[in-house]
Amino acid sequence: MQTTLDCFPCFAKQSLYTARLSTSSTAVQRTIMDHAFALFKKFDLSMSPPVNAVELYTMISEISGNDDPFFTLKKESNQLALNLVQQAKEKIDLSPDPFRAALKFAIAGNVIDYGAHHELDVHLFLEEFLAKDPVIDDYKLLKQELTQAHTILYLVDNCGEIVFDCLVCEKLAEKKIIVAVKERPIINDATIADAFTSGIDRFSKVISNGTGCPGTPLENCSAQFQEAFHNADLIISKGQGNFETLSETKAPVFFLLTVKCQVVCGHIAEKTGAPAKKFKIGDTILMRAR
Repeated sequence: MQTTLDCFPCFAKQSLYTARLSTSSTAVQRTIMDHAFALFKKFDLSMSPPVNAVELYTMISEISGNDDPFFTLKKESNQLALNLVQQAKEKIDLSPDPFRAALKFAIAGNVIDYGAHHELDVHLFLEEFLAKDPVIDDYKLLKQELTQAHTILYLVDNCGEIVFDCLVCEKLAEKKIIVAVKERPIINDATIADAFTSGIDRFSKVISNGTGCPGTPLENCSAQFQEAFHNADLIISKGQGNFETLSETKAPVFFLLTVKCQVVCGHIAEKTGAPAKKFKIGDTILMRAR
């Protein structure tokens, strides 16, 4: 997926939000925003938004002196998810299709970002996402391909939701699972430390993709990750950032995400041949790579 002009308001909003998390100094925040707008002129529109974002977040860290501005939010997100996970397990076990229910919770896990700083009705959250079916639903195809798959590479996304990824990995315990996280802090993406906090290491081998990108840019990933990617029988890719960087990749990838912007809605429509109006922000997707 390529960056579009519609991505720039989002880049600007993210820059200001991250600047405020990084430092309380309004003068430093202003400096960060000046540098951000200068960077926007240099962004390569042929690259995906997450790849362009790397230089932006690197700049914010260098100017503010804060290399992990989302640290507190990530910690709170993980704890909130850990507080919810037992209730989720109970819902899953009562479901007529526990694996499908686990996938739904994993896809919906993005809401944990919001819940960490707002009132979240736990019971409503659990019921709502169990009842909601993905707008694109390649579940039957996933189940079919899993019967032939021995090694599964699972690309996690954010803190908090990684706890719900554990529920999926637990249902795949008979497979060889490799979970990939980010090498270093970037926004609220999960790292090795978060993987161990979530407990996902109980069901998988954990590696990093070798980058500090909020996605999976294959050409920039470590040799270890690239070997795991190319040798996997099946790849489960969580989150919008991973979709944005891998949507053009020819590999046995299943994308699990909650749609967060209209640009991604348009790209999904393009990939599937469906009308753009079919998709909206908040839709959940379980899609085999086209």
